[in-house]
Amino acid sequence: MPQALNKQKIIINLIKDIQRDIANYHQLHALMLKQHQCYLTFNGNVLAQLTAQQQPLLETLKLRSQQRYQSMQSLGLPISAQGIDKLHNVLPAQLQKQVQQQWSQLESLIKQCHALNQRNGVLSANFTELLCQLYEPEAKSRYAFPHLMQG
Repeated sequence: MPQALNKQKIIINLIKDIQRDIANYHQLHALMLKQHQCYLTFNGNVLAQLTAQQQPLLETLKLRSQQRYQSMQSLGLPISAQGIDKLHNVLPAQLQKQVQQQWSQLESLIKQCHALNQRNGVLSANFTELLCQLYEPEAKSRYAFPHLMQG
């Protein structure tokens, strides 16, 4: 019986962590949108502040991801979509739909943040190139990235 209670506790923590991750990814997404605007307006000071605000969120999300991995292993579930499906199937009926929706929402937020991160990465390279050209004109020949500035 204690093992069943332990597994139940692990499942409850997994569900709570998914909810926490959703909230944190919403925060991260908002910061990344602000970051995107800063790249477009060349606002380096605010960019630094936003990056500093993102770091603790990213660390928290990474830690929870590692905990989720360990929890799935402890439950004997594969670390995959199939494992999540198996987890949903053992939940009480009233929780199954809610957890499936939350998991889908989390996956969607992760994909959105990833895409925004990619887009911001391109802008960051452009921003860095522009700063190099402004402050180190001779760097143009050393670090030329003409393809980054093309439409």
